[in-house]
Amino acid sequence: MLQKYKKKLFEEDNDEVQEDFEDEVDTDCDDVVEVRQEDSETEENDEEVLEESQHLYTGRDKETKWNTLPPSQRVRFKAHNIIRKLPGPIGAAKALRTPLEGGNCLIDDDILSIIVLYSSRYNESIKASFQRERDVKPIDIIELKAFIGLLFLAGVNKSNRQSLEDLWGSDGDGIEKFRLVMNIKRFKFIMRCLKFDNRVTHDERRKLDKITTIREIFSLFVQNCQKSYTLRENVTVDEELEGFCGRCSFRQYISSKPNKYGIKIYGLVDSQVFYLYNLEIYTGLKPEGLYHVSNKPSDVVLRLCESVYQSGRNVTADNWFTSVALTKELRRRNLSFDGKMKKNKCEIPLE
Repeated sequence: MLQKYKKKLFEEDNDEVQEDFEDEVDTDCDDVVEVRQEDSETEENDEEVLEESQHLYTGRDKETKWNTLPPSQRVRFKAHNIIRKLPGPIGAAKALRTPLEGGNCLIDDDILSIIVLYSSRYNESIKASFQRERDVKPIDIIELKAFIGLLFLAGVNKSNRQSLEDLWGSDGDGIEKFRLVMNIKRFKFIMRCLKFDNRVTHDERRKLDKITTIREIFSLFVQNCQKSYTLRENVTVDEELEGFCGRCSFRQYISSKPNKYGIKIYGLVDSQVFYLYNLEIYTGLKPEGLYHVSNKPSDVVLRLCESVYQSGRNVTADNWFTSVALTKELRRRNLSFDGKMKKNKCEIPLE
């Protein structure tokens, strides 16, 4: 009987020890599992950082990161890159059928009326120096259009450097259309009296704006370009040197251009049909005031693209305009950018 109770007591003690041991082992195992789990996560993060660093180059500025792997092409077209407006002519320009109508849409009667007004005022101021009143007859819009047409005709025939006497010549070397439209004396008079701004207030406005002579009609022309056409998804920003040999304080010399002396103009154009959408004339250091703006290449691009912000379009430019800061700023304004950079930029990595 005594042996029976000892055996039972021994079994109960073993059960308690077994239960305590099991509890202790379970607790320890849980702690071990937790520690190992943390270690594994840390190792995975380290591996991800290491793998990510292997696919990145750091620029010489120690900040700019460049990915060596191209982005995936199997992605959906992002919603903010979808052009919502159908590209092409808009408004009154949709009804155009001839090149003449297209020219009248961009250089409309409002612009021509301004030129006629200021030219007529100048005619009155010089009338006293002419003996015959018919020699200073006022200019109207019809005659001004004929004058502009003759200028276009001279350009088409590549006669812009030819003397007027040769163009109006009647010995077989001239162009008959010039003589039929107006005589050479009237053409020279219109060319002399052609004015684009108010000469009375010109000197005062000149202190604040270097292109005050054409500012009014230039702004109207740019507005007509923008309200007559909707750009496609790809646009280009570039510069052009328009040949000019007259007196001008901001005339440029660029040896690589066909016309080495001229006026530099920045433009935003449609990359596919080369439609001119926005313009800016480079005038060098601008006086303090309303028209004082920065001439930094990135600021020029931002001003030209201001009319297409939040449209999802792609802007292309050459290495003179391109910078990482410009790309980020355009991206913030919902525009993508495509350009090439010079190798001496600090954002370029040593690799």
